[in-house]
Amino acid sequence: MREKIGSLFMVGFDGTEPPDALKALIQDYFAGGVILFSRNIKSKEQLKKLISEIKAIAAPRPLLIAIDHEGGRVFRMPEKFSKFVPMAKIGEIYKRTQNAAPAYNIGRIMAAELKEVGINVNFAPVLDVNTNPKNPVIGDRSFSDNANECAALGIQLIKGLQENGVIACGKHFPGHGDTSLDSHFELPVTSHTLGRLQSIELVPFAAAIEANVKSLMTAHIIYEALDSEMPATLSPTIIGDLLRLKLGFKGVVFTDDLQMKAITKLMPIGEASVLALRAGCDICLIASDNACQKEAIDYCISAVASGRLHESIVEASSRRMQMLYSYLR
Repeated sequence: MREKIGSLFMVGFDGTEPPDALKALIQDYFAGGVILFSRNIKSKEQLKKLISEIKAIAAPRPLLIAIDHEGGRVFRMPEKFSKFVPMAKIGEIYKRTQNAAPAYNIGRIMAAELKEVGINVNFAPVLDVNTNPKNPVIGDRSFSDNANECAALGIQLIKGLQENGVIACGKHFPGHGDTSLDSHFELPVTSHTLGRLQSIELVPFAAAIEANVKSLMTAHIIYEALDSEMPATLSPTIIGDLLRLKLGFKGVVFTDDLQMKAITKLMPIGEASVLALRAGCDICLIASDNACQKEAIDYCISAVASGRLHESIVEASSRRMQMLYSYLR
């Protein structure tokens, strides 16, 4: 059970070589994944060696290695990696031509380059509909201000990634496109009705689920019409009922980084991790701070022992993780 709990965490670290703290998280805490940032990358050759060393630490267990590789301004990679325009530019091409092939080709190229160095999860595409031009965090990361266009292009990028061996992760469920706050710093609140969400925000996610996207990432946003108290990441109503039951998603759900202030201003990291898993998330993402990472895993272990986090929840997430690993073999 301890190993299964640890596997439900994805962690980040500082530096361009695996530090002892990361080794301990993988070997002693059984962390199931590692996320990489610019701080970890100097060159293509160094990146490939780093990932090989990280995977060797976990061997023979499989390990998810993830990165935010969206194109445009969200780009962490060194030279020798293709640079892509913001996805809004792909949306503009689609408006003119109704040709979604460029999105597939971007996904295909991304997958080939990521797979070559050992990365197996791409936190892309952004499936948020950019309906608020004042949104401080989404903007040109989104394909379009039109839900159907976001859906059509998102599906193609997902297929380009997954048909070429890299797991796609659509984000940020159930939609971050119409907010005026950045959840890295504040907790956004939206009052959109379920009807509005179904007609706009949820359209690309429903399409991605139909297209067999392997994973999704949550939004740290309160949707008052669905749950007036908890952000989506921690809400059983939004993750368990809406995403799992109504939309029928059977894949893996990643939290966005639980160290973002939208969450940390509400509660400690351990409690947030327990609530995220109870809500229906499968992998708690904690991008930095080794002490916080260990604290969260230990807290979840204690929560299982006390009955606050039922073993059946851990088992269900563990099974979904195994399905994701099997896709990589």
